[in-house]
Amino acid sequence: MGLFEKKFCDICGDKVNMLTQQKLSDGYLCSDCKHKLGSFTSGWKQRTVDDVKRHLELREQNKQKYQQFNCSATAGGSNSSIQVDFNNRWFIFAINNRDYKSGNPQIFDFSQLQDFWLEQEYRTLSDSDHDGIPDNRDNFDNRQLNNQNNGFNNFMNGMNQMFGNMQTGMVNVPLSAQPFVRNADSGYTSSGSIKEVSGIKACFRVTDPYITNEISFTVAYVSSNNQMELIQAYETGVQIMQLCQQIKQGGMQNMNQGFGQSQQGYGSQYNAYGQNGFAASATTAPNPREQEIMERVIKDNEWFCTYCKFPNRGTLTCSHCGEPVADESVLKLARHVAKVELMKENLALQGNSAPMQQGYGQQQPMQQPVQNGAWFCPNCGTQNTSKFCSGCGTPKQ
Repeated sequence: MGLFEKKFCDICGDKVNMLTQQKLSDGYLCSDCKHKLGSFTSGWKQRTVDDVKRHLELREQNKQKYQQFNCSATAGGSNSSIQVDFNNRWFIFAINNRDYKSGNPQIFDFSQLQDFWLEQEYRTLSDSDHDGIPDNRDNFDNRQLNNQNNGFNNFMNGMNQMFGNMQTGMVNVPLSAQPFVRNADSGYTSSGSIKEVSGIKACFRVTDPYITNEISFTVAYVSSNNQMELIQAYETGVQIMQLCQQIKQGGMQNMNQGFGQSQQGYGSQYNAYGQNGFAASATTAPNPREQEIMERVIKDNEWFCTYCKFPNRGTLTCSHCGEPVADESVLKLARHVAKVELMKENLALQGNSAPMQQGYGQQQPMQQPVQNGAWFCPNCGTQNTSKFCSGCGTPKQ
């Protein structure tokens, strides 16, 4: 075959423009068919014509699914965000790319989200006199001192470089963002220039046979020396990460309360202690007294957040990420202590009631609980007459 021989698209049959075509392992795609491929896909030079045909079928199916997509939560900026449909367990990346513009953004199932993190984007600032202050904010040129005291000047340059390297890693990253930021590094380049955060980028890895690279978008750009914009960028990034945590957990928590907050707070007994926290293995929610005891025990002991691994004490929600306590070790302890204390309290009340029943002229002897059909709950010690314990809901045995 000649170098300049005409080639035709293996999908539509149109002539292929060699400057805009897509090479496959066993054929070619014209520019129009090339643009039908998903924006996040890659590696087409190693794929076959059959791979393309199958992918285009999936893209048509995806278009139908998007008609059913109902966004119930979103996080990100005005130009790029992640949107979630909790009812269908789907999510999309609302990025200003070809797929989204054409009304066919790639829909992912919750199970396809494998990893997510934040990265810092940098700009390089000139520091001509190497004093650690960028030239655009430096009112004094330390190079004037070079001829006066080179030794002292070199010492100060080294100190400034060391100080800059101290402002590395997570030192300048907000506490809430630290579990998610992966590329925080030195405030200086290898050549000694100053690095300044210019934006925050959200990154994701998904499981898809046609998507081999990470998906990312810039959460927000930050103006030079604008601390407020930087804080807001981190906050938006954390919201995206917390929404991703919800996706990884299957979307069990109610996102209407905002990201990073407990589902109903600790005022709602069942949601706080039953489904999402304290009594996750229990069949019913704790009564108010049991809840009070459990809260006291948890606050008195150290526990670790199951989401960000941060140690906590004296609180019911993580001091780092705001998630409710879910550490099973402290929850078991709290349930056990509550059970024992409630049993003691009930036994004390029963003991105090005996003289009162026999008082007032010795009206008649107190009948035994068994004779009256009463029974004591083996879990919390509450005396009951119905088929279920009024204290904890345990059925009569």
